[in-house]
Amino acid sequence: SFAATALLVATSEAETINLDIQVAGASPTNYTGASANGPIASGTTWNYFNVATGGANNPNSQSFLNLVDDGGAATDVDVAFGLGWVGTFESGTGNNLQGDRAYTQFQSTGWFTISGLEVGGSYNLALIGSSTAGFITDFTIAGAGTLTATGGSAGTTSNGPLSFNEGVTHVLFENIVATGGVITFSTKQHIDTGSGLGSSQFGVFSGLQIQAVPEPSSAALLLGLGSIALILRRRR
Repeated sequence: SFAATALLVATSEAETINLDIQVAGASPTNYTGASANGPIASGTTWNYFNVATGGANNPNSQSFLNLVDDGGAATDVDVAFGLGWVGTFESGTGNNLQGDRAYTQFQSTGWFTISGLEVGGSYNLALIGSSTAGFITDFTIAGAGTLTATGGSAGTTSNGPLSFNEGVTHVLFENIVATGGVITFSTKQHIDTGSGLGSSQFGVFSGLQIQAVPEPSSAALLLGLGSIALILRRRR
């Protein structure tokens, strides 16, 4: 499980899951660059959530099961769109991570759930928004508040290196507790009448990164192991 690889094993870096939202049936723009250039540093393995575009052209209730972590190991983590989404879109320009995305419209709220996490575990969660300025999106997690991405490109090279700007290209929630092993967030278009950037009709979600925060005991073990290794090296 993701919990086993991310929380219970003492490693120098916490394991991370990377997810790129795709538009299935078109020409998916799979992002394959190093996520070290992203909001959360990790390996280069990405999951591609291929959202079907037929019928009503919305992601509502679509799910993606058993994501892999950034090292390619299988996990028990599942993700799913809730209600409130009205469509998907592929721009065909810019970078492949922000190039296709799901969106909400006309002040509707879209819900998204991440499940299969460590029950009561803490996580950092980066939510990636639109590559276009003015597509202002509020991302909300119950108990953690609302963070806003105003929209902007992280780069025009398909697979990076990208340059992310917190509050513009993405938002970053830190130390979010997975109650019952689940984290749910919502997205909504934000109207900013003061700056004039609120002409957009869309709240945009392009992808995410979720990183397990090591438990204090694991962090202490890691520090202890590092100290022992340093002492042994000095003795040699």
